[in-house]
Amino acid sequence: MFVAAGKKRKFAPASRATAEHAFTSQARTSSTHGPTPMGSAAGAGDAIRKYYALGQENVRERQYRAALDCYNRAIAIALNEGVGRDARIYEARAHVLYKLREFGRAMSDAKEAIVLDGNSAAGYTRMAGILAATGKPRDALAVLERGLATVDNSATGYLHMETLRVSVARQLDPSAAAAAAATADLRIKTTDPTVWLPSDLAILILQNLDVRSLIVCRAVSKRWLALLDKTPVLWCRPCFEPTTSISALAQQLPTYEKIQRWIKQRSGGGRIPDKIIRFVFQKAKSSLVSATVPANSTVGSRTLDALLALKRPCLKQIDISRVAEMRSDVVDRMLNGWCVPRNLTALKLPYCTNIDDDAISTVVRYAPGIRVLDISGCQRVCVKHMFRAWGSTLLDAHDSAAIEHLYINDHPGIPDFLVYSSRYRHFARLKTLHIAIYDLRVFSEFTSIFSLIEYMGRSQARAPHASAPFPCLEELNVDGVWDTPGSSASFTSNILRGFVFHTKIFASGLKRLSAIESSEVDMNQLVETLNNCLPTLQTLHLTKATRMDARMLTDFASSHRGPLPLQSLDLSGCVGISSHGLHALISCCSNLVYANLSGTAADNRVMGLFTQMARTDSLPGIRALVLDMTDVTGAAVRDFAAACIERHRRLRAGGPCAKRPWKLEILDIANCSNVGSDAVAVVRELLSPLGTQIMAAVSA
Repeated sequence: MFVAAGKKRKFAPASRATAEHAFTSQARTSSTHGPTPMGSAAGAGDAIRKYYALGQENVRERQYRAALDCYNRAIAIALNEGVGRDARIYEARAHVLYKLREFGRAMSDAKEAIVLDGNSAAGYTRMAGILAATGKPRDALAVLERGLATVDNSATGYLHMETLRVSVARQLDPSAAAAAAATADLRIKTTDPTVWLPSDLAILILQNLDVRSLIVCRAVSKRWLALLDKTPVLWCRPCFEPTTSISALAQQLPTYEKIQRWIKQRSGGGRIPDKIIRFVFQKAKSSLVSATVPANSTVGSRTLDALLALKRPCLKQIDISRVAEMRSDVVDRMLNGWCVPRNLTALKLPYCTNIDDDAISTVVRYAPGIRVLDISGCQRVCVKHMFRAWGSTLLDAHDSAAIEHLYINDHPGIPDFLVYSSRYRHFARLKTLHIAIYDLRVFSEFTSIFSLIEYMGRSQARAPHASAPFPCLEELNVDGVWDTPGSSASFTSNILRGFVFHTKIFASGLKRLSAIESSEVDMNQLVETLNNCLPTLQTLHLTKATRMDARMLTDFASSHRGPLPLQSLDLSGCVGISSHGLHALISCCSNLVYANLSGTAADNRVMGLFTQMARTDSLPGIRALVLDMTDVTGAAVRDFAAACIERHRRLRAGGPCAKRPWKLEILDIANCSNVGSDAVAVVRELLSPLGTQIMAAVSA
């Protein structure tokens, strides 16, 4: 059909059933004679994915008619072959029809997407956009509010739906026209970003700020105050400790005390006032996603009452530490009718001393699908009751617990947990296990340790070839377990030295191992265990292991061919390791990013390896290097600094390493007797463009 020049071509809006019938017959023809066979469900699925991807590409190029044709073909194939329909295709077709101003068909597709997937945030957004475009903003607001109450807050597009609701609500404000005129005049006279930017875009920017920054923003102007107070989504995920490069380094180098002091100084001691936490809960209202009380901050009953006064918040995480008012009856109130337990994935109640076995029973009853559980320091929780809670007896639960991350630090039931886990597979899905001991008084709480050892011996005699209790374990923290404990009548560190190894908790796919303060570890057993983990180990923190020598590190390097995947290495305080052993290990760790070798025998040979890493653009490069109290010299440090600045210049010039952002954050060469003040001055001058924090207190 040809159209006369100068006249617009009108497309008759066909019904959805007619279009789908037409393309169904076309899909039959193409399936018989086309290049893609439809004889199987797999072939149909491939064809649907192909047309969907092609439609998305056409949308990006604003070829909406071509995109509509692709989506129609994909839906027709799904109907013809009996393949399950995908809500995403209906969402995409609704968007295309909206662009083509075919609002009736677009509304039908948006409703169909919601029917296929009740969690379709895009379906509700499409419906609201169509209603707003057809002059029905109140209906659009009702649709968005229904979507926010139905869709999971973790679904894709939930935040966009929230910001769109705020925009539509403001359009319905009677004073919106006058405010818009005033804003137009204000834009000529101000540089306020909340005036120039749309409100939804300003909200997206403000969502990246921490709580302290949001409170400061409230004091900028009345406009900012109104925007922040009327937007609960800004407070739903409170971040009291913003993630910075320094905090990331603190996680990679936990024993580096200077970083910990920096964080405390910048955060004002790390304590958040009780009224600030209560203020955040009140501003978040029912949009609260994470109920968080930061560490070292105390909250009272008023704050807990303000939290429990919220109406059905869609919480995903409860993280309340060191709160004496947190009792088992409060946990029962939280999970039984207050929040939506099916949305809860993490429950962290570390060092809440009033938590007992009833809290565990409540978690199992109302939130059995929880993934993260932290009961560190909760000494009133019996470990044996945990096993019974996830199964009526110790024998009837196999892989019954969905927990993937478990923290039981400073708990007197750690030996019981290890022994029961060696026989019963209640927690076989664990990926993270922390059984660290930071308070040495916990050693005196261990009871019946000898009977547990006998019980474990009998269990291993019945099944000598039993598999590891945690086959999926990726992160293990045993800080302080092998430290020299205080006097105890029922426990000594020599017993625990081999006790942990006998439970076989070291999985072959372990990626992160932290064993800080390991002065009493049995090195022969540790070396034998780590040999199975080294091919996958990315983080190794083994400090003050005075019994480790160069032979063990040499055996590590020689037993594995090719580079090791280690990225974070902390061997501080291992005085028994010679420079030869360090050189043998680090020469196999070409991907090393964080290294703490303070107090070791590291010398110029080891420093030369780090210099070579900085010169090789294909490697990630070192970001933090701690060589406090080592034998490196000023010349080796100058060569390393020169290699770092050369790498930085190549990065600025767009060389091969331009796609890998890199920066040397910290270089600590303090108390190195062979590094003089002249070398320190040269290093500071060389690394000044990088902004590297250089610690170089020269010893007298």
